[in-house]
Amino acid sequence: QTVLKPKEAVVSTQSTGQTVLKPKDEDTKDDERNPVWLCDKAGVFYKMGNFPAAINAYSEAIKISPTLPKLYINRASCYIVLNLYEDAVIDCTRALDLLTPPVEANRLSRVRTLAKRGSAFCQLGSLDRALEDYELASKLSPDNDSLRRDLDTLRAQMGDN
Repeated sequence: QTVLKPKEAVVSTQSTGQTVLKPKDEDTKDDERNPVWLCDKAGVFYKMGNFPAAINAYSEAIKISPTLPKLYINRASCYIVLNLYEDAVIDCTRALDLLTPPVEANRLSRVRTLAKRGSAFCQLGSLDRALEDYELASKLSPDNDSLRRDLDTLRAQMGDN
């Protein structure tokens, strides 16, 4: 089996519906080298429930443009659906590193990412780390009822242990 290097491959959907990497050649569309297009394609795969294909597309987009936090945040969502919580934590942490400096313009992305990482930490049994993330997210978005309920549930769960 041939292993394709990122610069030699693009995402392709075969007639069977399976998503694979194919070699780049003269038939490769410029869109397939565009991280925004790949992100949109990944979103379509996600909505279809094809999470491995979405991860593949997000991964290709990250190889092209590794400084877009949205790519890591969205790929983390796929990892969570597939119970790949360690990978989700890694991607959320990378996204948070990229969402600097912390300013109003990226506040909601930071809230979303902290909550997502907190959820992954919960699934991994790292409740103290999950609590830290949920508390930070709640401070950034104090009017978020859903986040407040999750935080209350987590605190109650920790009190039971």
